[in-house]
Amino acid sequence: MGELFALLTALFFAISVVLFKKAVTIVAPYPLNLFKNVVALALLIITDVLLGLTHNVGATGNDLLRIMFSGALGVGLSDTFFLMALSRLGASRTALIDCLYSPLVIVFSFVLLGEVPPSITLLGGALIIGAVVVSSYRAFGMAIPAPQFWTGTGFGVLAMATVSFAIVYVQPVLNSYPVIWVATVRLTGGLIMLLLLLPFHPDRREVSKVFRPQAAWKWLIGGTVFGTYFSLISWLLGFKYSRAGTAALLNQTSTVWIVMFAALFLREPLTRTKLAAVAMAFAGAAIILTRS
Repeated sequence: MGELFALLTALFFAISVVLFKKAVTIVAPYPLNLFKNVVALALLIITDVLLGLTHNVGATGNDLLRIMFSGALGVGLSDTFFLMALSRLGASRTALIDCLYSPLVIVFSFVLLGEVPPSITLLGGALIIGAVVVSSYRAFGMAIPAPQFWTGTGFGVLAMATVSFAIVYVQPVLNSYPVIWVATVRLTGGLIMLLLLLPFHPDRREVSKVFRPQAAWKWLIGGTVFGTYFSLISWLLGFKYSRAGTAALLNQTSTVWIVMFAALFLREPLTRTKLAAVAMAFAGAAIILTRS
């Protein structure tokens, strides 16, 4: 059952990337992230009520803070960085950078948990980094200016670094509490982080505007339901009911889905160079996850 949830996570995430790519051409990354977290938190609270999870689940203060801090990094900051990368790079290039998630999880597992990775992990990491470099070539499809590419890549790396650290940091307490409750608390932490950043946003009117009914809502709400609600729940269930390595590897199939959907729905060219880069990145992630 856990493997099915892990595969569904990849599919839901890929769908959300395409929808958010549509939305981010209209709405800036920060307001978009704030909107999706408010809507997703409301959906999770409703789910908590329906499942009777509004009572005290017995969480310690330290565990509660750990889950919320994980959300602040992995939702508040990471999702904003991810959307900033998506708006600059497009769905296909961003999908390749998403493969950095696997090696970074291993790095942080070594730093925080003392888990020593096998030496072959270096090969997997090299393949993923090579795929990102290949994506800078004109033959990849849609050429973009070098400054835009490297800025987008930087935001993508920050997105993967923050989400990887957040996951490793919260992993010790994931199995101690109900999945929906953890998702709700984690998303609350992410929303608090975004609200703390609000005073520093240069255009408050842009932020308030996203909460008014508009054409972009069809992409925003769709991306939120698939990417922040369904994907988050199925992701946690995948890790809870299957081996972590298996779940992570199945999650990584989102790279293939995103490239396919980007070609079908976003008209991003599907070139030989792009297929080679996707194969390199996915092979690198597979090596890392099956040997760790």
